Parts: sequence; C-alpha cells; structure tokens
Amino acid sequence: MKRTFPCVTILVIGAVNAFAGVRYDANTWRGVQTNDARTLSKDLASHTRQLVAVKFNFRGKDIRHLKPSWYQGSIWQTDPDKKGKFADVRVMVAKADLAAFKSLPTEAASSAPELVLYGRVERDAEVNFLFIRLVGRNATVDATGNATVSW
Repeated sequence: MKRTFPCVTILVIGAVNAFAGVRYDANTWRGVQTNDARTLSKDLASHTRQLVAVKFNFRGKDIRHLKPSWYQGSIWQTDPDKKGKFADVRVMVAKADLAAFKSLPTEAASSAPELVLYGRVERDAEVNFLFIRLVGRNATVDATGNATVSW
C-alpha cells in the first residue's frame, strides 16, 4: 500500500490538471484580440506569440498527424464579400484535445453559426510554418481577471 499510494496520487493530480484547462493571468488575458479567420489568414505573422480568439464557421475535414503528440488541421470562414469563397487558418491540436476538435462541424453551410477558438500564434522555425496552437473553446474569467480556457 505504501508503494502504490504515491503513484496513485501522481496519476490523480495529473488527470485533474489535464482536464482543468489552460490558465492565463489577467495581464495576458486582457491583451486577447478576437479576430475573424479571414483577417488572420492575411496577416498571421504580425500576431506571432500572441494569444488570440478566432471566429470561424467550420473546420477542415483533413487532419494530419505531424508530430508525436500534435495534429494539424484548419479552421475556415466564409467570405460574405466573395460568393463561394473561403478563408482558412492552419491550426495545431494536441493529441489530448483531438476528440474535442473533431467534434466541431465540417460542413460549409451559409447559415453556419460563428464559433470561437482560443490559441497562440506560433511559428515552426524549421519549416517557416505559421499556425495557431489551439488551447480551447470555452473561456471562464474569475473575479480577479484570470482566465481558464478549456474544451
């Protein structure tokens, strides 16, 4: 019993932290800008290393397994100015969040509701690849202004 207790404690604490979401302090959270996927797709480089909220309508159907615990996908938004045109932004999703990402709609309906995802704009220096590393869909802010983002 003495030997298994520390292992069980570590597993329980790890499970609680895995489902708790990502926490941001008040200063970081105040700087979050909400952008359309159309706007970000044109100028993603200027937001590098910033936490952003992205409005979109649906996710791309293709999801590729690029790294051991990361998957690449895309989020799309219709362009009301150009009939039949869309804008997309590449995203990276952690393996633990893949099921939640897959639950997002993939149909490009004209009446599709706008959804919001939170993430950090990053660059893969090896291949000069810009993407948004998604951290969640639901944000809750406490009384002190700190935020927790989860799926």
